[in-house]
Amino acid sequence: MIFTVLQLKPCRPFVPLALAVAVVGLAFSARAASCIVDWNDVHQRIDGFGGGVVFLNPGTLDPVTSANMDTLYGTSNSSQLGLTLLRVRIDPTTNWTTARLDAQKAVARGAGVLATPWTPPAGMKDSANAIGGSLLPAQYTNYANYLNRFAAYMASNGAPLKAISIQNEPDFVPTTYEGCGWTATQLQTFCHNVAGQITNAPVMMPESASYNQTISDPTLTDSVATANVTFIGEHLYGNGDAGVTIVDYPDAHNKGKPTWMTEFLVNDQTIPTAITTAQQIHDCLTVGNMSAYIWWKCLGDANGLVNASGVPQIRGFVMAQWSRFVRPGFYRIGVTNDAGSAAVSAYKGVNGAFAIVTVNSNSTDVAQTFSFTNCAVTNAVMPWITSSNLSLAAQAAVAVTDASFTYTVPALSVVTFVGQISNGPPRINSISLAGGKVRMPVSGPTNYDYTLQTSTNLVNWQVSLRTNLSTVPFTLEETNSTLNAARFYRLKLGP
Repeated sequence: MIFTVLQLKPCRPFVPLALAVAVVGLAFSARAASCIVDWNDVHQRIDGFGGGVVFLNPGTLDPVTSANMDTLYGTSNSSQLGLTLLRVRIDPTTNWTTARLDAQKAVARGAGVLATPWTPPAGMKDSANAIGGSLLPAQYTNYANYLNRFAAYMASNGAPLKAISIQNEPDFVPTTYEGCGWTATQLQTFCHNVAGQITNAPVMMPESASYNQTISDPTLTDSVATANVTFIGEHLYGNGDAGVTIVDYPDAHNKGKPTWMTEFLVNDQTIPTAITTAQQIHDCLTVGNMSAYIWWKCLGDANGLVNASGVPQIRGFVMAQWSRFVRPGFYRIGVTNDAGSAAVSAYKGVNGAFAIVTVNSNSTDVAQTFSFTNCAVTNAVMPWITSSNLSLAAQAAVAVTDASFTYTVPALSVVTFVGQISNGPPRINSISLAGGKVRMPVSGPTNYDYTLQTSTNLVNWQVSLRTNLSTVPFTLEETNSTLNAARFYRLKLGP
């Protein structure tokens, strides 16, 4: 509950009035197959959705063309995915031109960039090779300076990094391509001793291959090491197409470290597996409380969001059900889903914009009712659908009646409902006293009940008056019979 306290300074002496304004939304009884979206139940900030441009075919796919970047990061038509994050590789030979060119194009389209090394330079490792081995402890400072130099290079070329990672999958060391092993203790030591020297970009760790929290736990329990880390990154490999079981990471979140899912892939471009990815995104956001989701590759026939010819694939459209409408800076808000088999999540942005994303993993349609509390919604929402025969397709607007609407979500689909709250929350704009009456001009949504409550101690509240306002602004008047004591007022939307 949000309070704004104002205090009058009258011309004649008396105990000043105090005003407390509380925004309290409509209450709804539960309905069959319904869920309730709570505007005031605010969870994590959303940082974005994206894909990687790592180990793409040089010359044909990488550097990524401007046309492909428009498809991936644009928002001007329904064939553009509206991604907001790009993941690039830090080449250990310092051939950073391709990463720079890709990042520049993404940043120009409003995206943030995550840079990840698959290995430190070979000369810093005990294997003296890009493949295998570990970073030599004597090279920790040099490696921190190396990462900082890459971040500076990107920033000076118009592609500042949203984050720079210490290592891709430190708990998995491949034998046929770049990699480097790190233990949890080594990561803690590095973050404690030298990660603070990386000043040109926020630091991410550990990007574990299988969301292994024990790899980052020692760093998070070390206050010095934790202070040098901004983001916790994780991958979800394991358990087939669905990935590992997603859980929350309270040790990270309680220390103010947003968690990102930064890599996963499935070599299957069919609608059932794409919907499995949609369920994974939903779980990352609602169960894992993650702030970002990044798919393995932006481009490629086998597992890209867009194929090698630049045509969006079904998984790309599935991701766009979030990325086009849940923009960086949005916040996830609570959904009570008391019935029905669809997975529902909701998000709010600036100026009252919101998106509700519904995933139907069933082979049959699901009728779902959505209701809102703690806000007043405009008279319609706009559905967008990706399914077996629709690709980010806008549908006819759906009327919102008594802060509720019902929609049949097609089988194996993702539906995003885009809307806006109306006229902002109920608000007392000012307060004055004349002739023993308190006058309060109020604003807010029309055709709702407004309840004015009073209190002398901010604990016990009594209803002073209730009215349905068809026109706002409107001035409420209330007789104040206790001029010898502080009096608080609270405006509530609903009975």
